[in-house]
Amino acid sequence: MTLSLELEIKTLLEEFRDPEVVAEKLIKLFEDNPEDWSTESLRDLSRFLLSCGLYQQLVGFCLRNINHRKFVMPWSYFIESLTKGLPDLEEDVVKFLVMGIEEENAAEQVCLAEGAERFLKKSTQWKNELKRKRRKRASELKQQMLDELLTLRTQQLYEQEKIMLGKMQRMFPGDQDILEEIRQHKERYALDILSRRSPVGRAREVVEPPMSPEMQAVADAVKNSLLTLATTYPEIAFDFAVAAFMLDEYATSLAILERMELTTEQRWFYLEVKLKCRHFLEVLAELSPLELRLAHEPETFFATAYLRAQAYWGLEQKHTAIEILESLLVSRPNYRSGSVLLDLWRSQ
Repeated sequence: MTLSLELEIKTLLEEFRDPEVVAEKLIKLFEDNPEDWSTESLRDLSRFLLSCGLYQQLVGFCLRNINHRKFVMPWSYFIESLTKGLPDLEEDVVKFLVMGIEEENAAEQVCLAEGAERFLKKSTQWKNELKRKRRKRASELKQQMLDELLTLRTQQLYEQEKIMLGKMQRMFPGDQDILEEIRQHKERYALDILSRRSPVGRAREVVEPPMSPEMQAVADAVKNSLLTLATTYPEIAFDFAVAAFMLDEYATSLAILERMELTTEQRWFYLEVKLKCRHFLEVLAELSPLELRLAHEPETFFATAYLRAQAYWGLEQKHTAIEILESLLVSRPNYRSGSVLLDLWRSQ
């Protein structure tokens, strides 16, 4: 119900305490100001009259104003008022009403009214079809909101996710899927707090065994050679970065890439290299702007989710990493061997 009409009804009821008097005042208010009519206000007035059992007042209002250019017939309420208030309609009147329903394609409205079967031969069929359409729309809307929820979750936008869950709970009260999402959300938040406060949850440096002097000399020579070649031949510097990556010289690969103007495709590789260099926070910081810049590409969401999961795993936020990867694999079961990585993580 529109706020202004709701306030008007509340005020009139407090003053007169009689629905019939209130109805008379409202109808007069409407008929004195026909230019202010809207489809919503006419529907709300009709609902009020029907709810108060003022069937004849509703029918009379509709019939008096049916030819006004701004009047939109509230068919469902009108037919139900006729059924309850004037049950002994002559067949000629019924035929006339049926013609009006057909001309205005109002069958979907009328089929929900009590007594609709007298005016619509297929009212039950229409009603079932309308319910099916509504269930379908509700299911599509729910799935759309779940997809948005997944995006918020992978981006670790906790407060926005909480707001979205509250909205979904109001729109789909008692829905088991939504209740499960809320439970998981609370559980993730609790685990995240624990992991932040626990020393075990902090990122650990991986200490590699020291190389022998001979191997260190070879590694330094390879590193210096690749850096020199990348500077000398900048047009193929990316190839040298890839070569360094293949030789497990991740720091060298990163040093080469940071001297370049990277294309979009090369930037994905750049983030992979940063993961190998354990620059996890930098990866997380760069993913959000990259998502916005490439939002038009369908693969962006999956690629960033995959990288984000690895970054959180590197930061020892394992529950979050597994949650993101699980969400990704729901949509893409075979994405970049994600299931193998997930099994590996679960075993640790």
